[in-house]
Amino acid sequence: MVPFVGRRAELAALCARLAEVGNRIPHVVQIEGPAGIGKTALIENFLADPGTGPQPVVLRSSGEETETLLPYGVIEQLARSAGRAGRDLRDAVTPTLGDGEPEPLEDAISVGTRLLTLLDRLESGRPVVLVVDDAQWADAPSLQALIFALRRLVADPVLAVVAVRDDGADLLPASLRRLVTGHRGSELRLRGLGDEDLRSLAAGLGIDRFPVSAVRRLRHGTQGNPLHATAVLEEFPPGEWGAGQRPLPSPRSFRLLVRDRCAACAPATRRLLDAAAVLGLRCPLPLAAALAEVPEPLVAVDDAGVHGLLSASGARQPWMVAFPHPLVRSAIYDALGAAPRSALHLRAAELVAAAGPSDGGAAGAEGEQIDLASVVLRHRVSAAVEPDATLAADLERFADREARRQSWPSAVAHLVEASRLSPDRRGDGQTRLLRAVNWLLQNGDAAGAAAFADEVAGFEPGPLRDSVLGSLAMATGDPATAESLLASAWKACSEDTDPETAATIAFQNAVHRYGRLDGPGSALWCERALALTGPDTTTRWAAQTYLAHGLGYSGRAAESFAAAAGAEERPGDPPFAWLEPRSARGLLRLVDDDLDGAREDLASAAATASRLGVLNTAAYAFAFLARAEYLAGAWDDAVLHAERAVAINEESDLAFTRSMVLGVAALVPAGRGEWAAAQAAIDAADVGDYERSVVAIAMSRARLAEARGDRAAVLAALDPVRRFPHRAGANEPGFWAWADLYAEALAGVGRHDEADELLRPHETRAAERGRLSSIARLARARGRVEAAAGRPDRADAAFAQALEAVDRVPFPFDRARTRLAAGAFHRRAGRRRRALDLLVEAQEGFAALGAEPYVERCDKELAASGLDPAARRNRDRAGLTSQELVVARLAAAGRSNRDLAAELVVSVKTVEYHLRNAFQKLGVTSRRQLAGRLEELVDG
Repeated sequence: MVPFVGRRAELAALCARLAEVGNRIPHVVQIEGPAGIGKTALIENFLADPGTGPQPVVLRSSGEETETLLPYGVIEQLARSAGRAGRDLRDAVTPTLGDGEPEPLEDAISVGTRLLTLLDRLESGRPVVLVVDDAQWADAPSLQALIFALRRLVADPVLAVVAVRDDGADLLPASLRRLVTGHRGSELRLRGLGDEDLRSLAAGLGIDRFPVSAVRRLRHGTQGNPLHATAVLEEFPPGEWGAGQRPLPSPRSFRLLVRDRCAACAPATRRLLDAAAVLGLRCPLPLAAALAEVPEPLVAVDDAGVHGLLSASGARQPWMVAFPHPLVRSAIYDALGAAPRSALHLRAAELVAAAGPSDGGAAGAEGEQIDLASVVLRHRVSAAVEPDATLAADLERFADREARRQSWPSAVAHLVEASRLSPDRRGDGQTRLLRAVNWLLQNGDAAGAAAFADEVAGFEPGPLRDSVLGSLAMATGDPATAESLLASAWKACSEDTDPETAATIAFQNAVHRYGRLDGPGSALWCERALALTGPDTTTRWAAQTYLAHGLGYSGRAAESFAAAAGAEERPGDPPFAWLEPRSARGLLRLVDDDLDGAREDLASAAATASRLGVLNTAAYAFAFLARAEYLAGAWDDAVLHAERAVAINEESDLAFTRSMVLGVAALVPAGRGEWAAAQAAIDAADVGDYERSVVAIAMSRARLAEARGDRAAVLAALDPVRRFPHRAGANEPGFWAWADLYAEALAGVGRHDEADELLRPHETRAAERGRLSSIARLARARGRVEAAAGRPDRADAAFAQALEAVDRVPFPFDRARTRLAAGAFHRRAGRRRRALDLLVEAQEGFAALGAEPYVERCDKELAASGLDPAARRNRDRAGLTSQELVVARLAAAGRSNRDLAAELVVSVKTVEYHLRNAFQKLGVTSRRQLAGRLEELVDG
C-alpha cells in the first residue's frame, strides 16, 4: 500500500466542489496525471472525508484495459454500486439470452436517460458523487450514456469525478472535454509530490531519518511519483542508494519491464542505451555514440524509441537523447555489471575531457554549458573501485574552487567524495569530511550536516572535530553542549594548529556568543578570528559580519556600521565578500530607523543568498525584510517574505534561526486578529535554549497576547527575558523591543512601580542612542505607567513625547498604537476633542493595515466618547486571510500561478487553493473581476 500524503489543496478543491453541488450546482471534475501519481488515492481519501454537510451517496466505477470492448461495463458498475435503486439500470445494460442469443442492448440515449432517473431517485437531500476511475479504459457506450446524462443536469446535486491518465486523456470524447472545460467543469492536474510530502511518505513507510539531500534525490529520481517512490523506498533503504551523483536504484518490477524491452532491441541499440545511461538522464547523441562505438546512432535511436526507451531531439546542435523517465535510466544502469560500468565511466571521462562545447561534451539540459571538470570528476568517481589519493586530491581542489565561487552544494558534494576516496581515512579522510560538514553548517544546512553527526562523533577528539560537533549542537539549539565543545576545541589549538582551523573555531565561538545575546563576547571572538584568518576567506567576511552584530548588540553603533563597510559590492569581488556584511547592515539600518535602506539591503541579500544556496543568510534576510515591512506598514509584503523565510528555514532545518523566522511570521496574523495562523507559527517554533531564539518567540507570543488584550499572557511570555544571563542584545534599543510591552502589561495589572523601575534604564539607553522609534515606544509605555499610577501631568508629558517622536519615523502601526493610547488617556482626562482627533487617526491607521483587533478597541473608545464607530472608514477584507489577500493582490496584478508559487516558495496547488478561496469569498470568477473587487474594498 502506498501511504497517502499531501494533496491538501486538491482535497480542499474537491470538498469545495462538493459544497457547491450541495447548493444544487452540478459539476464535473477531471483528475489527470500519469500512472502511479495518486489519482485513485486522492478520490478514496476525498470520499472518506468529504467535508462538512450531508454525506454523499457514492456511485463508483473503473475502466479496465481488458474490458474496453465490453459495452456498458462502466455503467453496469455504477448501477451495481447503487444497490436496489440501480436494478433497472443494471438490467438495461446486462445482456440477456433469448433463444440462445443475447438480446440487443439499449442505445446510449436510453441508457443515459435511465442513469438520469437513477440519479433523481437517489437524491434525497444528499449530494451524489459519481466516480469513473481509469476513464481512458472506459467502454465507449458507457461514456456516451454518461455524457448524455451529465449534459442534462441543471439543478441536480451531482458531482462527477473522472480520473484519467495524462497519456490517455486524448482518448476521451471531445464532448466530455467540453463539459470539463465549461462553466460547470474543472480540471485537477496531479503532479509529483514535493519534498515535504516525500518526507512524510518515507515516514509512513517507517523511515524516520530522511535528510534533505535524500528527499531531493528521491524527487528527482522518481519525478515525485508516489507509486515509484514507494517502490524505491520499500526495496532500497536510502543508505543503499550509493553516492549522490549516481542514479537511484530502480525497483524490481521496473527492472523486469525495462529488461524485456531492451532484450527486444538490436545489439547496437543496447550499447547506445548502456552508454546513455552512464552519461545521464539526458546527453549529447554524438558523445553517446562515441562511447557506445555505434556507427549509425540514428538507427539505434529509432529502435530504442520504438520500444519506449529513448527519445531524440534535433532542435539544436548537437542532437540530444533522453530517457522518458529517470527509472528507465536507473534500470538500464543497474543492469550493467560492475566491470562494464566502471570501464564505460572511465572512457566517458576521457571523451568528455577531450571534447569541447562544440563537440557536445558539455551541453546541458537547455543547451547551457556544464563545467567540464565537474563532469570528468563525476565519471572518474563512478569508475573508482578503491581509494585513490590522486582522485581525492583533485576532488578537494575542485571543492575549494567551488567554495570560492560560493557554489556550496557542489563544494560539499565534491569534498565528501574526496573524503570517501582518501586512502588515509583517519587523516586526510576525516579532515576533508569535517571541512565539508563545517561548510554545511556555515551555510545553514543543518539537515545536511546532521546526516554526518554520528560519523563525526566517532572521530578522535581534536580541535576540528570538537568544533564541528559544537556547531552541530548550536544548530539544534543546545547552547550548553555547544559551549563545552567549542571551549574544548579552542583549548586544543596549539602553535601547530592550522591558522584557518583556529580562525574557524574562534568564529564559531563568536556565533555561539551572538546566540547568547552576549554582544561584547561575540565581538571579542570575531576579533580573534580576524587576527588568524587570511585576507580573502569566507571566514574573514563571516567574522566581519558577526563583528558588526556583536558591536551593535554592545551599543557601539558607529563601529558596527564600520564593521559592515564591506556591504558595498566592488568590481571583481565574489558574492561572499559583500553578501553577509550587507545583511548585517540591513539589520543595523532597521535598528537605526532607516526602513528604506534596511529593506533595500535585506532584499538584495535575500535574493543573492537564495540564488547561491546560503540558506541561513537567505532565511535571516527574508525574515528581517518581513520585519522591516511590518514596521513600515507593508503588511502584505511582510506576509509574503515571512512565508519565504519559513520555507527556506524548513529546508535547512536550522533550529538556531527557526524561532526568529517563525516569530516574524506570526506578527501580521497577530496584528490582524488571525489567531489560529499566529498561534500555528508560534507553536511550530522549536525554541531551544539560546537566548536569541527565546526572545524572538517571546516577542511574538507577547504581540499575540497584546492583540488579544491578555496582559497576564504578555507578562508570562516576556518574563524569561528578564532572567537572561546576558541581556546586552535584548536590551539594546531597536533590536528586540520587549521592555515597552512588558511595562505596559505591568501597568495594566496594577504593578506600576515595577514598570517604572523596568523602564528607567531602557529610557536612558534609548535617549543616549537617539533612536526615535525606541524613544516613542518607551514614552508611550511611560505614559500608560504614569496614568496608572495616578500622575496625569507626567502621563500627559510622556504621551506628548511619544507622539512627537513617533511622527518622525515611518512606522504606521506604532503611530496608530501611540494615538490609541494617548487618545484613551485624554478621553479619561475629559479632553474629548483631543481624544476624538487622536482616536479617529488611530482608527484610520489600523483600518489601513487590516489590524481589526485594534480597530475594535478604537470603536469602543470612540463609542465611549459619543461618536458612532460605524462612521469609521474600514478597509473590509471580506474575510480573506493574510495569505489569501497576498495571493489575490499579486494575481490581480498579473502574476501567473507559477510565478506566485516561486515567489512564495509553495506549490502551484497551494497558490490555486488560496486563490480559489479568495475568489469564493469575494464572489468573483475571473482575475479581471478580482482586480476590480479589490479596488472596491480599498476605496470603500
